[in-house]
Amino acid sequence: MSFPKYKPSRLATLPSTLDPAEYDISPETRQAQAERLAIRSRLKREYLLQYNDPSRRGLIEDPALIRWTYARSANIYPNFRPTPKNSLLGALLGIGPLFFWYYVFKTDRVSVRTSASRLCGRLPGKVLAAALSLDDCLQCPSRPSFLFLSSQS
Repeated sequence: MSFPKYKPSRLATLPSTLDPAEYDISPETRQAQAERLAIRSRLKREYLLQYNDPSRRGLIEDPALIRWTYARSANIYPNFRPTPKNSLLGALLGIGPLFFWYYVFKTDRVSVRTSASRLCGRLPGKVLAAALSLDDCLQCPSRPSFLFLSSQS
């Protein structure tokens, strides 16, 4: 298919389908393309022989796949760009659980002390100011059983 009446315009570039350089390839370029095609077909044949081997034991290692996996997953830091979104997510996922567990343990400890002080007849404010004494609760007739799992005197 040729377009003999086509003349390129001064203001527009020649379409790639009409560019003679696309079809008139030098012998060196043709040889390089043929070598690359031979390498690809040899590697494909080798892989298919390994893949379809009935006595195959273990995995087939494909170096190109290993390189692709490394570039995709293990090599993220050279390509990482900090943005406000991922900085906020990193802070939230890094520091957020610490605050959450601090709140959970603190409220649990306060509720245990408060319930123990109510059973012993103390005011909750005094319990929070000073730690609940084990000796005081051992002498208390209504001591809570959940605080002392060891032997009771």
